[in-house]
Amino acid sequence: MQTRIWAAIKREALFVAAENVASPQEIDEIFKDVLKTPKGPFEQMDIVGLDVVRDIEAHYAETRTGLPQEPRGLLDTMIKDKRLGVKTGEGFYKY
Repeated sequence: MQTRIWAAIKREALFVAAENVASPQEIDEIFKDVLKTPKGPFEQMDIVGLDVVRDIEAHYAETRTGLPQEPRGLLDTMIKDKRLGVKTGEGFYKY
């Protein structure tokens, strides 16, 4: 159950950023302020690796119908630009 909840949070955060409703930094700040967590979803995704996050999202899309394409599209663009997160020195943040 915890994995499904995290997947929903991650996907919705990506969707909001893909639609330019808020920046990853704004979303992380809101998340940390409201839930009092040390890291926001985009910081967490950068640690995991955006290529890994995209692969997980692709798997969910294969097994569940109706998931939006925008989150995967945003990740695909970043991966194309070799912005994979901590492991490449840049993702949603610079390291």
